Amino acid sequence: MLVALASAKGAPGVTTTARVLAAVWPQDVVLVDADPAGGDVALLARRPDDGALDPERGLLSLAADARRGYVDSPLEDHLQQTEGGLDVLCGVSTPEQTAAIAPAMPALASGLLGQQARDVVVDCGRLGPSSPVLPLALAADALVLVVRPRLEAFAHLRERVRWLAHARQPRPGTPAVGIVLVADTRDRGSAGELAQLLAHEQLPAVVLGQVADDPRAADVVAGRLRRPVQRSLLVRSVRPLVEPVQQLAAHRAAGRARTTA
Repeated sequence: MLVALASAKGAPGVTTTARVLAAVWPQDVVLVDADPAGGDVALLARRPDDGALDPERGLLSLAADARRGYVDSPLEDHLQQTEGGLDVLCGVSTPEQTAAIAPAMPALASGLLGQQARDVVVDCGRLGPSSPVLPLALAADALVLVVRPRLEAFAHLRERVRWLAHARQPRPGTPAVGIVLVADTRDRGSAGELAQLLAHEQLPAVVLGQVADDPRAADVVAGRLRRPVQRSLLVRSVRPLVEPVQQLAAHRAAGRARTTA
């Protein structure tokens, strides 16, 4: 199962949500840091022995193997483990590196989609028609868009979902689209308002749930602070998202399994 997370515009918390979702995922999982603007995992995350991660080992090394024709290169050769035991595929450091490996993205998407022993959660950053990681997002079983409860954010989200609906028409089997709202825990109305907007516009997307806007816990997840985070509002709010995300992705994942059987 391949799940991609992205935003329509800005930085609403895609990276934080993706990391926590992968950390609480109940099956074996890999977190892929594919933000085209440059990933933060290699910069801020630490290995279990508190050492630094290798920024050259991850998407860069996997793309290099793909360019050399090593399409069956084991994913494990490019993974690193972070403190807490999460396997990650580190991203690029700069947008220029993303542009350099962009031709390999379809092959990378195919390789990640073909993982049999584990699920994959991908942080795609900001997503648009010109995004170099668009092949990863469109290959996913589910594409989860992250948004904050702001009028302009909802407007950009609406246009992105509308664009994705048109992009899917000539490409059967593209991902189901879900929405996750990052908001204050006291906000009880924004998720419903967003669901009403999507229904009124007849857009093919479903609101999956709400993630707590918890800056202190987000700093811990990113690696900027060192403190326990398991009982934070952030982590507790992400746990209930696992089941709806899995259900959203399950239909296409099951169809792929039948095709390859």
